[in-house]
Amino acid sequence: MNSQNVTAEQWRQIILEFESRKDYDNPFLDVQITAVFTGPSGRRIPREAYWDGGRSYKVAFAPTEPGTWNWILEAPEETGLGGMSGIIECRTYTGELEIYRHGFLKVHPSGRYLVYHDGTPFFWLGDTHWEFAYRESWEHSNHPHMDSMFLGMAKHRVDQGYNVYQTNLRSDKAMGGEERYWTQKAGDDLPNVEFYQKELDRRMYALADLGLVNALGFAWFMSVKDQVEHEKNLARYIVARYGALPVVWTLAGEAAGYSGEPLRSQYLEGWLEVAKYLESIDGYGSLQTAHYTNERPFADYYQEESWFDFTLNQAGHGDYPISPAHYRDFRRKYPGKPFIEGEALYEFCSTLEELGTRMCTADMLRRVAYISIQLGGCGYTYGAQGIWDCVWEKGQSNSMALFNRFDVTWYEAIDGIGGRQMGYMKQFYEENRFWEMLPYTGCGEEDRLLFAKKAPLVTVNEERTRAVVYYGDTCRKGALVEGMENGTYRFRWFDPRTGEYAEEGTMTLEDKGLMLPAKEKSGDWLLSAERTV
Repeated sequence: MNSQNVTAEQWRQIILEFESRKDYDNPFLDVQITAVFTGPSGRRIPREAYWDGGRSYKVAFAPTEPGTWNWILEAPEETGLGGMSGIIECRTYTGELEIYRHGFLKVHPSGRYLVYHDGTPFFWLGDTHWEFAYRESWEHSNHPHMDSMFLGMAKHRVDQGYNVYQTNLRSDKAMGGEERYWTQKAGDDLPNVEFYQKELDRRMYALADLGLVNALGFAWFMSVKDQVEHEKNLARYIVARYGALPVVWTLAGEAAGYSGEPLRSQYLEGWLEVAKYLESIDGYGSLQTAHYTNERPFADYYQEESWFDFTLNQAGHGDYPISPAHYRDFRRKYPGKPFIEGEALYEFCSTLEELGTRMCTADMLRRVAYISIQLGGCGYTYGAQGIWDCVWEKGQSNSMALFNRFDVTWYEAIDGIGGRQMGYMKQFYEENRFWEMLPYTGCGEEDRLLFAKKAPLVTVNEERTRAVVYYGDTCRKGALVEGMENGTYRFRWFDPRTGEYAEEGTMTLEDKGLMLPAKEKSGDWLLSAERTV
């Protein structure tokens, strides 16, 4: 029976609706209905229908190529849905949002960075919103220029150049997640569809409509203990309901936890089972990673797993030093996967340094962001205290007040200068073709621990005709970059505080290497050098 013929735009979600003839005791666990979509090139994408209350089942689908798509339902006979079929006519997306112009994310064949589906390089710039799913108010705001806390923040970050929201469902019992995501009326797992319909749907759809990739985790590490099947059920429902949106799965917050054995292994093995299951049911093969724990050397679990597509690191908030050596050593050990610094020195955060806490400033977070990129990273996730912990008003910090001793609210944090400066960073690296640049190992490589604070960090392209240099605040030296092609080079200084280029100059190179000038002004600066003739 031919049921539904609809039109769609490439990469944009549509939803097909169906009604079962049969009632089930548990309409989520007791039945499985799947639509198989076949595109004009022959690609087949299976998408499970999600239960949406009563006898209602819906299929979310985003066509990946223009042309005619055919679909057919696979369902138990008693549902009356098996064999239903239809056609989707997909046209090319004509809007301005990059994620739909170029398609969902994947890893470049080099393993060094991420690209859109069509191969266009993607510089990851994320903003951290661990409690986006329900604590960030949709209807209210106490920011003078935002009518909605949730929408105001999301739109503000888009305006600043962000393309990723790094989030977590916080489905943990400790966060009251059980009461939101699951109905308490049944002994088995049964989704609380009212919460999804009234709260989570609009948040997920709003981020997608803004062109943001949602880097989504299911819960925090402890939730998997003795609950592996429960977490797999959550993953199954979330993938069915939201897997046709631009998403990246980050599995769990700090997946290994911070306990010793045997708990650490239990957490890692439990989430590993969830990750493998997720990979098996995601018809799009969306990128998957795990939000790492804060460790030294950097955490490296799951690196050999086929589902683990890129590293989402956590350098932490001052409880460990953050040195260029940590990034350099990790990239040498694991060069085959893209690397993104996913959590370090949230702006306004109370650091955890042993000699005493201080507020993390834009200068501090900028240093880590640029170090991570100059040493092989392909993106960065910013965070601001008062937002991730969702502080509405002064004096209302929650149990994580250890990180918010300076009592920063969300409406102060969203205007942090560091958040704006991260947009400048993304623009700079895109203009300087970050995907072509590789860390240069000759500059300051010897005695790097002794001189790490003084030596600039250099990247060069394979042709050795361009260089990008980061001079940290304490850097006092220039450097000789050997192996560059002879010719005349144009130099431009870039101010990471203002996002503007300052002084320019030229230099002619003849066999001796490119001599980088010493920094003349205080603070951190960048220098781009490109051969012109």
